[in-house]
Amino acid sequence: MKKGVFQICYCKKCNNTIWPPREICHICNSKSDWKKSTNFGKILEFSKKESMYFGLIEIDDGIRILGNITSTSSPKVGQLVRMNVSFNSKPNYSFIVENN
Repeated sequence: MKKGVFQICYCKKCNNTIWPPREICHICNSKSDWKKSTNFGKILEFSKKESMYFGLIEIDDGIRILGNITSTSSPKVGQLVRMNVSFNSKPNYSFIVENN
């Protein structure tokens, strides 16, 4: 994540997504591995505080993440977003509304 790349933990043996990430699959007890995220998702819920939008976004494999939403107009539930991730002392997720 320090390089801005979000990866998803999964099990090669049973093809299970492991979220939050862990070294061992909780289904079959095999060693987990990593795959790169598409960095796209959809808005499930959102709210506004002052001039900032934030919301719950569902990305690859049903993973749900909270983050800030950047949009030129009011976001809509179901709208496609692109994820940006940065890491300082903790992960920071932000989402940009994609123009359809």
